[in-house]
Amino acid sequence: MNTRMNFSFYNPTRILFGAGELNNLHKQTMPGKKALLLISNGKSTKVNGSLDRTIEQLEKAGIEYAIFDKIMENPYKSVVMEGAAFAKENACDFILALGGGAVLDASVAIAAMATNPGDLWDYVFGGTGKAMPLKNPACP
Repeated sequence: MNTRMNFSFYNPTRILFGAGELNNLHKQTMPGKKALLLISNGKSTKVNGSLDRTIEQLEKAGIEYAIFDKIMENPYKSVVMEGAAFAKENACDFILALGGGAVLDASVAIAAMATNPGDLWDYVFGGTGKAMPLKNPACP
């Protein structure tokens, strides 16, 4: 068994994490003019004030946004495709994911499908996926 693994990894994702870090969002270089603000279908970001604070930071930075609030734990492919269609319909040119694992994971798939044709499974390796390469870079 070959235990050596070679690969090249490029992950152009900025994650702000920790107490008070949300207050620095407006200071970041934004990769576009309009964000798909991706949140869960739960109440936590609304109740704890982080959604309002994020909106305030985006407005302070002069960034428009459209909120997609349908991400559930272990999101379905249909929700990913809906999120990608929503991003296209609202002319969002980057994704801002506010939340935990499911929201962050869904943001990757939505970013790919917001700029590429077809179905998510066209690009999935393994299982029933077709393992096609992305035709276009994902939105940031």
